[in-house]
Amino acid sequence: MVKSICFFVVISLTSLFLLGCYSKKPIKVACVGDSITFGARLEYPEKDSYPAKLQDHLGKEYDVVNFGISSLTLIRKGQPTVWNQLPQIKQAEPNIVIISLGTNDTCGMGTCGDRKCWEFIDEYENDYIDLINELKTIPSHPEIWICAPTPMVLETPGLNTERIEGLTIRKPRLQKLIGFIKNVAKKQGVGFIDLNTPLAGKPELFTENDGVHPNKKGYNTIAKLVFQAIN
Repeated sequence: MVKSICFFVVISLTSLFLLGCYSKKPIKVACVGDSITFGARLEYPEKDSYPAKLQDHLGKEYDVVNFGISSLTLIRKGQPTVWNQLPQIKQAEPNIVIISLGTNDTCGMGTCGDRKCWEFIDEYENDYIDLINELKTIPSHPEIWICAPTPMVLETPGLNTERIEGLTIRKPRLQKLIGFIKNVAKKQGVGFIDLNTPLAGKPELFTENDGVHPNKKGYNTIAKLVFQAIN
């Protein structure tokens, strides 16, 4: 009788251990950003965007969620802004948050049509700090990484005169924002990933006639850079 009870206890404990192993939740990664996070200009963004490729690199122990939205800004007064997306990000309770925003915040003062972002550039750094503080309140206590956005590559083939003129104005603005992003990373004690320098001056990684959005090879390069940082 005693042997039977002991055998039953051992089997039960083993079953609970195995159940615990199989029911372990994957580490959730939230990729927050604009069209470059979404995977714009790709035929199959659900397969070839940087978050999708990051999922491939990380494997089954991770669950990568793409929160990329075209034209997204970090500045609160921009439209659309990441601040409107914050409730969904919080609800996902990610373990890791990767933010790449700033490209659209260079729009304004005559560039990108009637969009107004650069007019409020003095608010960028404080808005970023506020966003990180909001993310730190998530119960899952996520590890936060903020990125220097990918570059604007004027050497990309097929750029028309209007596109070149616009990017020529916006490119130095982006570098100024990257300075803000580095300051925020230091002040807030969060991770920093440079997606700008490794892709700068490499038109082979960007969509022709565009110069801002990567091509399939470029998106995979971004995924590798993020993977190397968080891994």
